[in-house]
Amino acid sequence: MTSRIARPVGKVTSQRKSLIRVVIFDLGLTLIDGHNQPFDHVRETLTAIASFKTAEGKPLRSCLLSDFAMATPPVTAQKVRALFTQYLGILDQTGLRPFFEPVQRRVTLSTQAGVLKPDRALFETALRRLRVKATLEECLFVTENAAHIKAARNRLHMSALQFRAAGSGHFDFDDWSQAPAMIAHLIDQRQDGNRHAAIKAYLAARDIELSSLAPTGKPGRFRLSGQMWCLVVLPGFADLQAVHVSVPVEGELISGSKGELHSRVSRPTEEQIAEATAFVGSLAAHGQIAQRGAIRSAGATHEIATDDNGRRRLVRKRFSAL
Repeated sequence: MTSRIARPVGKVTSQRKSLIRVVIFDLGLTLIDGHNQPFDHVRETLTAIASFKTAEGKPLRSCLLSDFAMATPPVTAQKVRALFTQYLGILDQTGLRPFFEPVQRRVTLSTQAGVLKPDRALFETALRRLRVKATLEECLFVTENAAHIKAARNRLHMSALQFRAAGSGHFDFDDWSQAPAMIAHLIDQRQDGNRHAAIKAYLAARDIELSSLAPTGKPGRFRLSGQMWCLVVLPGFADLQAVHVSVPVEGELISGSKGELHSRVSRPTEEQIAEATAFVGSLAAHGQIAQRGAIRSAGATHEIATDDNGRRRLVRKRFSAL
């Protein structure tokens, strides 16, 4: 679905001190939990920022930095390679490796620099491996570690965002669906493409597919319209026991001072859900939903597609049943 997003209302301000060219991510307890499972919406965040541009209009670069384990003395190239291979095995388990290919350039371990975070030499090693011309002042570091955040900001003069999965204390965000908008805010608020991708990722995490966004006349506030994916159940049809159907919704989107987003969207009413259920039932009764595994379903205008989260969605194939 094509969506349109209006430019922000009011004066644009920026908190960044210099151009941000690179985003450096920590892995453990930042992108993944203690069981090596990605936190909710991490994949969507990495997908969104892969399309981001810098204030210069160049692709934003990203990489992964991890302490993991240090090679035991005497340190040899073979020991370092073995640790890197072991780390890549863990990265494979998380399912996040595709976001950091080629790993020989976009993944850096402390053992490869001989120092631990937040040592300057480790970050500089990551930039050299990434083969990007950027200073630390042009980097954004994302981690859950409060001490590393403080060192990055105060000693290395980097931009930094602190993630917190649980617990008390200061943090910048605790929901990864907020991260794209906050990163976009730090990079350049004038980059409509970044903002567009960030808003779509935020709303998608709330099962909303954006159709349009328009200013309300108040700074940072927008009227939104879209489609919310809602679960309907049709017991009489074996292939339609639990299917998500899009239902029109409207609401308001609010952008905070750090770029964080808040939405006020009314969920579809019982009447709307009942209408959507009846619609799906009618399509099924008239053979307009393609059968699972069928090579060709004559007359089918819709089909069931599985999204990245394993949910079965009713999507239109074409408008005509001919």
